[in-house]
Amino acid sequence: MKKIATVVLIILNAMLITAQVSTDTTIITKAPVKDESRNTDRNRFIFNIHWDGWLGAPDSLNVGAFSRGVGLHFFYDIPFSKVTDSTAQFSFAPGIGYSCSNYNNKVQFIADSAGIVSIAPFDEAIDPKRNKLVLNYLEIPIEFRLSTKKNERGNRFKFALGFKGAYMFSSHITYVGPESTSNLDEEIKYKQYRIKSLNTIQYGPTFRFGYGNVNLEAYYGLGSIFEEGNGPTGNPLVIGVSFNPF
Repeated sequence: MKKIATVVLIILNAMLITAQVSTDTTIITKAPVKDESRNTDRNRFIFNIHWDGWLGAPDSLNVGAFSRGVGLHFFYDIPFSKVTDSTAQFSFAPGIGYSCSNYNNKVQFIADSAGIVSIAPFDEAIDPKRNKLVLNYLEIPIEFRLSTKKNERGNRFKFALGFKGAYMFSSHITYVGPESTSNLDEEIKYKQYRIKSLNTIQYGPTFRFGYGNVNLEAYYGLGSIFEEGNGPTGNPLVIGVSFNPF
């Protein structure tokens, strides 16, 4: 009986010691290390609203000051080194996108049998509400990018120099105004497609500067809007504001 009591006392004592050790022991867990590269802004999707200029256009073309278009591009950003929030970032970014340019004007584009396009003013009695040349492009841009390290607000200054090529896959003229000089009170709307002698290929340098998710950007087309010698002279100049939510 004494032996059983002794064993019981030993077991109870061991349990008390174990409980005391468990109470006094503090388990230390290591906090996960933040991977900054996952949270870095890569500027993949860029949406822009831009003003469309026609440099070198004939005075009689009278391109409207409020000619404007839109664009949407996707880029795949390739950093030259490991990207973190606390360092500047250099990268190369190829992309693909869509752009629509609108040129408001007060003339008619008339093509002869040889496809040569000339411009002619409307009759003085006709004042169109809207008359614009619309060009739609599929674009392949590339950019070399520099971003500063993030500031205390979590934003960067961003610079990008690049080049893009574009293929014009559709074009049309939209007209809204009087039907004719003999019927000025009757308003009509029509679209004229397949404008002749337009340059289907465009290309030129691009520039973008921004802070956070808002940028100013510009593009100058090295190719003329119409084929040389087959239409009005002049090259595209695009200046706009872009937004990159991701």
